[in-house]
This record gives sequence, structure tokens and C-alpha cells, in this order.
Amino acid sequence: MQRNIDIILSPLLQPLFDMKNKTVVVIDVLRATSTICAALNNGATSVIPVVSVDEALQFDKDIFLIAGERNGQKAEGFDFGNSPSEYAREMVLGKEVVLTTTNGTKCIHASMDASEILVGSFYNLSATAEYLKKCDSDVLLFCSGWKNAVNIEDTLFAGYLVSMLKSHFSYDSDVVEIALDMVKNSKTNLLHYLSKASHAKRFDRLGFGDNTELCMRFDEHPVVVKYQDGKLKIT
Repeated sequence: MQRNIDIILSPLLQPLFDMKNKTVVVIDVLRATSTICAALNNGATSVIPVVSVDEALQFDKDIFLIAGERNGQKAEGFDFGNSPSEYAREMVLGKEVVLTTTNGTKCIHASMDASEILVGSFYNLSATAEYLKKCDSDVLLFCSGWKNAVNIEDTLFAGYLVSMLKSHFSYDSDVVEIALDMVKNSKTNLLHYLSKASHAKRFDRLGFGDNTELCMRFDEHPVVVKYQDGKLKIT
């Protein structure tokens, strides 16, 4: 039986989709899912996604690295923010990271009805695509957006992922068609295309505009990341 693939453009649209018995790929390119891939590929043993700052601060800082952001900036009392550049191998090797972000970690927790949950970013685009080609279930690409609004970068990444899976999945979705058109329009200069994104402009205002380019590096951290028993790990 042909498997189906579709895209959820924002958390507000999630109630329109049934996640049961499906593989969900949570996407938060700028920056949660990129950071998760970087931390794990650089040697962190797991990333524990939590919804709130208060919940993150309940973990023992002598055992865990406490990380994340609110409104793009490192939360008070945390070891790290949410830039992949902070998660160098010498900082995270052998550590467990507790992470909370404005958008991405909430979407992971909102996907608990799925049969399996993966995280996707440009860092692990090809690895995730190869994994999905072999899975038995329908797939939902869940864009985290920004505070429930649709954003460019997550939709664009979903389009890139679908473009690699078209021969393995069926789809009948206007959203998929929109995302595929975005891929065509961005291919001549991806970074310039993404400079229009509100998130990229927000990073410029906050003083870390280099994070947009940083998170656009295709297959730099080629890991398949799955949520299991409350933790994100390389599978």
C-alpha cells in the first residue's frame, strides 16, 4: 500500500491531523531541531525536551546541562542557549542535555500520539530522508513555526524533505505543493531566500545573524534522531 506524506504548517493546524500510527518529523530549523542534531552528533548521550523553563530548572545542574531559550535568547539560569555553535564536542561529550525552546520542544510533546517521533533539520536532511524511505507508516512533517504562526524556514525544509521522498510516498495536499514550489524558488540562493524570514531578521536584531547560515549547512550532522522514553537519541 502506498504511504502518504503531508505537512502541518503550524501547531494551530495540528488538530486537523490524526497522528496515530504515523511517523511525525518535528521541524524547527531556527533552531531547536538543528541544535538537537548538533548536540547529539557532537557526543551528547541524549537531549531531554521539556516544555517550560521551570520544568528545565528542576533538573540537577550537577548532572545535566540545562539549555534553551525564550524569544530567541538564552533563558536565565541556563548553561546554554539554543545556538548549535554552543554545543561543541568538548562541551557536551557524554552529557545529557535538558532543552526547552519557544516552539520546537512544545511540538515534540504535542506529537505523543504518533507511532514514532523524529526531529528534522538541514543538518540531518539526507539521513532522515533515507530513514523515512524505509519506514512502514504514513508521515507527517510538523513545522513548529513561530509562536503558532507559519514560518518560511520550516516550510521550506519540509519541501526539501518531500522532494527527496516523492517516489516513495503519495500526497494530495496543497501545502505540499506550496512547499515544493518554495524549494524551486530557493535553489538559486538558499541563504538569500531565507533572509526574508522573520526569524532571520529577529536573529539580526538580537546580534546572532550568523545562526541563519549556520543552520543551513546540509548534512553537517547526519544523524537520525528519535524520541524514546522521554529522550531524544541517535537511532
